[in-house]
Amino acid sequence: MIARDFAREISNHHWSDAPYRRDRAGHNRDTDTRAGDRVLTDQETDVVRTNVMLVTAQVLGYHDPNFNVYEFAEACGVDTHTRSGRPDGSIGAGVREQYGRYARPGSWEFDPEFVTTETSDFYHRGIDCEWFRRGYRGGELLTFPLDGEVPPKWKPCGNCVSTAQA
Repeated sequence: MIARDFAREISNHHWSDAPYRRDRAGHNRDTDTRAGDRVLTDQETDVVRTNVMLVTAQVLGYHDPNFNVYEFAEACGVDTHTRSGRPDGSIGAGVREQYGRYARPGSWEFDPEFVTTETSDFYHRGIDCEWFRRGYRGGELLTFPLDGEVPPKWKPCGNCVSTAQA
């Protein structure tokens, strides 16, 4: 899985001097004979590592419907818990995701498609439909391309799906 490879690579790097030098993949200050004196604090290093993880997670989450940002963060060496031991909400908040869908990389836009859940009676033209948001109960999101056919189990939403689209 490509996410595992990204995580190993992110975890493998010494990020303590990342803002000050550009060099090869696999940089490690312990074995680099050209290591400079300027280094980040441990806290600053964690911020750089976390940001790299989140940028990578945005792309992986967009392409992989089974992607779990918390598992990926842990594999990258990012702490995913608060001091009290609860999951750190900033990890999930660090990606552009709504209802299990990730925004298109490089944008704040979500791909247009019909959405529904297994327990719903209706399908909607995206997660922006107010009726979808009011009825969403955290179930797995099912998506269908706009130019495809939605199984007859679901009826079109009267708020967001026009008769021509249905």
